Parts: sequence; structure tokens; C-alpha cells
Amino acid sequence: MSGVVKAAAGVVLSVGLVAPALVSVPAQAADSTYITRKVVIGKSHQGRSIVAFYRGARAPERVLLILGQMHGDEPAGRRTAQHAVKRVKPKAGTGLWIIPTMNPDGAARGTRTNARGVDLNRNWPTSGWIRGTKGSRTYGGPKRASERETRTLMKFLKSRTPDYIVSLHQPLHGVGKSGKDVAFEKRLAKELGLKRKHFGVSQGKGTSPTMTGWYNRYYAKHGTAITVEYGARPSSGYVKGASRGIMRAARVHP
Repeated sequence: MSGVVKAAAGVVLSVGLVAPALVSVPAQAADSTYITRKVVIGKSHQGRSIVAFYRGARAPERVLLILGQMHGDEPAGRRTAQHAVKRVKPKAGTGLWIIPTMNPDGAARGTRTNARGVDLNRNWPTSGWIRGTKGSRTYGGPKRASERETRTLMKFLKSRTPDYIVSLHQPLHGVGKSGKDVAFEKRLAKELGLKRKHFGVSQGKGTSPTMTGWYNRYYAKHGTAITVEYGARPSSGYVKGASRGIMRAARVHP
């Protein structure tokens, strides 16, 4: 029968056919500096779990976060994140957080907005937030950070302050120009075969009420957040390969 053995630091190692006797893992076979974690960081409006996965060093010198999906009708980035959870490992001394979706209700419904009809990428508490029109695809919510999903990710980002955040979207086909780390933008554009573009959010004046706008405004000393827009129908091979391209751009790929 198949089973698992827990090695040092809580890393779960797969074991094939095992005898009924206890199976031990030699100390040298387990890297105590490398850990994996799965954490439920919050719940959606309808009670679905928002999950984050960690791969990497206990005390990383550099951390990348891949946010697969914010809009429920944009599935390609979620597939990139799911592939990363199963297939990639950052290089020694670095860390990788992966959140497949922050909008599980929208993903289940196939809608851009969450279950309350709010565009989560217009709901962040910045000077540029506006309510917008209820029922529209870009409704900003009844107030800043009104949504449980937004507050969940805010709390997580405040506690982790990643060096690099890549938020995946569709279908505008480009790497967003934030101006915070142009070198990183250029590396992403090269790795993903995309052009750098300005993705404007016409929500009044001030800081964009998006996740990247919020992070770059209030946590710029810790890192940079960039929007990456795939095309409308990226191939399966492209979507899977993108995870390694993003990691190379963030210099966490082996």
C-alpha cells in the first residue's frame, strides 16, 4: 500500500510500496532548510477557502508570490499557479508563495466579480478608489476594502511583504508598467514574450485601487507588484511554462 513519511521541517516525502514496518528517512536525505506549506489564509464570501502554498527556504533572502487569479472568468493564471504548486521548486535560499485564486466564488461561477458582484481589482483602499456602478464588471464595492477576499489578501501581504508579486490576468497581452522596478518588468516581458504596457484603471484620480497599485504605493520599500496579462487563449504549454519564466525573472529559479 502507498503512504507518506514526514521528514524534518514537516516536508512530506512520497513513498511507494512500503512494508508494514516503520520506514525511516536518513537524516542526510532530508534538507531541513527547505520547507513546504499549505495554508488557508481566509475564506470567500460564500465560505470557500483561499489557499496559499509555500515552497523554499526557511529564511529566504528573496521571495516571489504568484497570484494566479483575481477575476473568476480568467482561468489561465490559475492554471499557471496550479502547475507551479505541483512542478516547480525555487533555488536554494529563496522562497515562492503561490495563491491559485483569491476569488474562489467567482472561479466557481465563472464570473469576473466575486459573489457580491464586486470587482476585487477595484476594491483596494487607495486614494483612487471609487464606488462605480453596482452591477457593472468594474463595480468597486460599497466602500474601500469592503470584500472579505480583499481583506484576506491585504492581511497576508502585510505579514509576508514579498520582494516580487506577479498578478496574472487575461486578455490584454502584456506586462504592466508600474515604474517601481523597470528591470524586473523587462525581465518578465522577455521571459513571457510580452510587451510592456500601461494598464490604466479609470477610477478617479490618485493611486489605482488595484492590488498592484496598493502594494506599490504602501509597500514599495519591501518589494514590487506587477500585473501580467496573458492573451485571450494562451496555449496549455505557454500557461505551464510561464511559471518558470516568472521565477527566472524574479531570480528564484534554480
